[in-house]
Amino acid sequence: MNPNASRQHSLTARFGLLLILAGVVSAVAFFFLQTAGSTLLTRYLDNAQFQETYIEEKVQDFQRYVTSQTLSVQDTYALTQWVQKTPLLFMEIYRDNILLYTSFAPEGTIEAVTQTEPPYYYWVSYYPVTFSDGTADVVIYADATYRWFTCLTVTNLILSFLLFLSVFIAGIRNLVRYICHLSNQIQAMEGGDLDQPILVKGRHELSRLAQGLDSMRQSFREQRQREADLYRANQAMITQMSHDLRTPLTTLQIYTDILRYRKMDSPDQTEAYLNRIEAKIAQIKQLSENIFEYSLVSSQQPIRLDAPRPLREIFRDPLSEATAYLQQQGFSVTGPEDWTDQALSVYPQYVKRIIDNLVSNIMKYADPDAPVELALTQAPDQVSLTFSNTIRPDRASQDSSQIGLSNIRSMMAKMNGELQVETTPTRFQAILRFPAFPLSWTAKK
Repeated sequence: MNPNASRQHSLTARFGLLLILAGVVSAVAFFFLQTAGSTLLTRYLDNAQFQETYIEEKVQDFQRYVTSQTLSVQDTYALTQWVQKTPLLFMEIYRDNILLYTSFAPEGTIEAVTQTEPPYYYWVSYYPVTFSDGTADVVIYADATYRWFTCLTVTNLILSFLLFLSVFIAGIRNLVRYICHLSNQIQAMEGGDLDQPILVKGRHELSRLAQGLDSMRQSFREQRQREADLYRANQAMITQMSHDLRTPLTTLQIYTDILRYRKMDSPDQTEAYLNRIEAKIAQIKQLSENIFEYSLVSSQQPIRLDAPRPLREIFRDPLSEATAYLQQQGFSVTGPEDWTDQALSVYPQYVKRIIDNLVSNIMKYADPDAPVELALTQAPDQVSLTFSNTIRPDRASQDSSQIGLSNIRSMMAKMNGELQVETTPTRFQAILRFPAFPLSWTAKK
């Protein structure tokens, strides 16, 4: 389980919080703008001169309407139509202090029921208007500021909405930049640049995506590196094998030409040439087997290691057979006498092939007059098996394709071990290092 899983944040939750924050900020801004704007607008518009000017304009407009329509005070329907054209406007018409029309009750005609003069209010302005049936006094009640407050409200709403968008965009700006950066890095990967690491930033879905992309980049880079290493190794193998094959083939051609043109001095010499031809054929066969084994070991097919077993069980029989074979060939061998109480997890077929390769190397290059030494050393988590021999003088300057050692190195790597080779003009030493386990592991397995 990922230890950072509990601290990761969802982009959905992040966007939700950002929307809430933007909404709160824009709402507070709207309240402040509306309050401050209303106060300032009220102070500016709340004066008699502005209101009076507006009403005078309406009276003049009403006079033009009455004149153009030739209206009398009794044409209540036409009068009401004019009133309804302007929101928040009410009108009353008086003649001789008698109320003849009011927009509060436009359908009926108010008859004079008393000759009592109506009360006079000093804040009410009466404006004379000429009708077709005579002049009458008109009183208009209108709100001249509603348009300004409506414009103020609409403007504040627009500003608040823009502020909402600004806060939201500012909140996701870094995220958008991160997405653009990831896009550029993905394009770089598509172009073959696998050395530039993917930037992992934050603890959300995009950061987890970036981690996955970086892991994929590393896998691709490692795969490409393995392919490049394999290609170089194959090229080196082909070059070395071409060199190794050229010498015996050239010699073989010389001997066959001697036999074809019968340039032998005696039957014994013919037999000697045939023996040399047979030896060269065996050498070429061995080289071809080395190539086959190299291609087999270098393949990417996985192997399954055995459960940890005691060191004695793994190496006792292969080393005994190798020692007996070398002794039959005239070599003296000194081997390990004490076996450590440790266990190894190996692939048995590889162990046998590794020892066979080392024995073959000893047969080719070791000096029979000097002993072949086998040594076993141990560490808490490692066991080392060392093969040492003196190089035969006639082989000291001979080139080798190193195919056998390449095979051993590949097999050791697949068993999580390693091969260390130390050479001098007169001495050869190969050290096999295996990861070790306590002997108690064998009981658990």
